[in-house]
Amino acid sequence: MTKYQISINPFAEYLEASESRRKQILNEQLNPDPVRIPYYQLAKSRIKTSIVNSGNYTAIKEGIRELTAKKPVKKWQISDRVNSIKALENYQDMLLSKLITENKLEVIKPKQKHLNFNGVTILISPNIIFRITIAGVKHIGACKIHVSKGKPFSNKQSKVVATLLNQYLSNCVVSEDEEVNPELCFCLDPFAGTTINSYSRILVDMNVVKQICEEITQTWVGNQNQTNVA
Repeated sequence: MTKYQISINPFAEYLEASESRRKQILNEQLNPDPVRIPYYQLAKSRIKTSIVNSGNYTAIKEGIRELTAKKPVKKWQISDRVNSIKALENYQDMLLSKLITENKLEVIKPKQKHLNFNGVTILISPNIIFRITIAGVKHIGACKIHVSKGKPFSNKQSKVVATLLNQYLSNCVVSEDEEVNPELCFCLDPFAGTTINSYSRILVDMNVVKQICEEITQTWVGNQNQTNVA
């Protein structure tokens, strides 16, 4: 890995963030909160289970019932309960690819979960990596789930995530008897109501990713210099 590291969702947020927010994003990557509140964990888990089961809603309905029965005490727990229920409800109105809903998914668990570009390590860590077989051909795909009521992704941000998923599978996961299917590399965002894959026509490609990486290294070095001066 390189000395500059950033997770995929903050990387996507960085794409359209203001200059001040960009610096804040990088500072958060350098100094992660040791007691970070685990928002949306149950919602993400149930969405993941649903996708693995070809879009079946059983896990979603069970998640809504479990959240409804909870009696949270802390303010953040109350907010998380309300917003997690909304995320699960929104998910039920979203469309998954027929390649997922009409085929059985086999989950893949590779060891490497990152990519390196222009001196930056992007931690991909997909929520799901899977394989489906159609007419004897093995297709692999991956999904990254983004759940944030306050900061849903734009189409462009989701496309960056999908593009990185495709590149990650192509570089680190795919075997000789498999092919990466761009329709199966997607970012799912319940609050944006989108499932955007790397095949979509939104104008984002690896050149954009490399450009962002160059900007990140420059900003990172600048932040470190300011810290050393202080």
